[in-house]
Parts: sequence; C-alpha cells; structure tokens
Amino acid sequence: MRKYIWIFILLLVIVLLGFYFLYFGNILFSSPGQTSSPTISPSSSAVSSSSASPTGQEYAFPVARFKERVTKKPFGIYITPQNSPVQPEVFTGYHTGADAEYTDAAIDVPVYAITDGTVVLSRTASGYGGVFMIEIQLNGTPHTILYGHIRPSSLPKVGQKIIKGEQLAVLGTGYSSETDGERQHLHLSILADDRIDVKGYVSSKSQLTGWIDPLSLY
Repeated sequence: MRKYIWIFILLLVIVLLGFYFLYFGNILFSSPGQTSSPTISPSSSAVSSSSASPTGQEYAFPVARFKERVTKKPFGIYITPQNSPVQPEVFTGYHTGADAEYTDAAIDVPVYAITDGTVVLSRTASGYGGVFMIEIQLNGTPHTILYGHIRPSSLPKVGQKIIKGEQLAVLGTGYSSETDGERQHLHLSILADDRIDVKGYVSSKSQLTGWIDPLSLY
C-alpha cells in the first residue's frame, strides 16, 4: 500500500513541476515583442502598421506611438538657440508642427498616411532633408500635411494616390544629409488649407493660425 502512495506522491510532484515551468518559462523566455522595452526591434509593436492605425481611430498615426513620442517640440512652442530642448539649436520661432522623437530607434522607422490623399510635393529641402506633402480632406475641407526628415530614397512620388495607414516612407538617418543634420525624428505639420508651405517655424504667434496642431486629431 505504501508503495502506491509514494508513486502517487511522485506523480503529483511531477505534474506540479510541469505546471510551474510551463508558466514561468513563458514569462522568462517571452519574445521581445511581448515586453515593454523602449528599444525598437523588428518584432516590436512600436513600428508595426497595426499600432500606427488603431482599430476604430479616424486618423492613423503618422508613425507608431506618435502621441507619446512628441516630447521635445510640440506644436506652437517658441524655440530659440538658448531655450530649445534640443541642443545644439539653429532655429528661432514658433513651431508649426509636432516632432515625434525616434533617436532610440535601432531599425528603420516606417512613416504612414494619416488618411487618404494625394502626394503634392516630394523633394529635399533645407532644414528637413527629405520632405513630402499630401493633400487630404479634414471634415470635408482640403488641407495639406507635411512630413519632414524623411530618407530621400524612400520618398513617395508626386501624384501618387495613398490610403489611410499605408506606409509611405521611412525616417532619415539622424545627423546625416537625409535629415539635413537633424536628429532622427518626424516633423509633422498640418496646414489650415491646401497651400504648399514648408515652413517649420514662423516669426509670430499669430501666424500659427495657418497651421493645425497635429495632436488635435487624436
């Protein structure tokens, strides 16, 4: 009888150990895409199209985690070489867009269309490196939206029709000609109408009425 009791206890211990290693093994050896590590990896949701276009959201994010990455230069901030949160600084004025910071990115950062539209400008420009603009409809009214600091070789073509959530390009490499010497980040600005204007800063606060805060869409 004692022999069977010991066999039963042994089997019970084996089953309990199996459950223990199954549960804790999944935690200890989970993939990087299942963690909240700030390092951007190929499997991370930080760069996936699904995180750029959350279900039910009217406008897609231009880059993944757009809102939480606007940490240094939001829309309308007054910048000078002395007070800028980014150093060294060469610009002075009121910021016409919102900058999403990606200096921590270890891989290419995809850039997405926030909604359907048409590419109306695609080139390099001083202060941006690669830059493109698309014409879109916001609440039934035509507007243009600018994406700055884009890798020139990835720029979309003028006249290209785009759809919400579509990958359009990738961010330029920081501190290179692709970003005109700037850090790796996306400058996104939304114009209040459909004009072509690549200004990143304006000299007076009243001039900001020509632009819309991108974060107001989310």
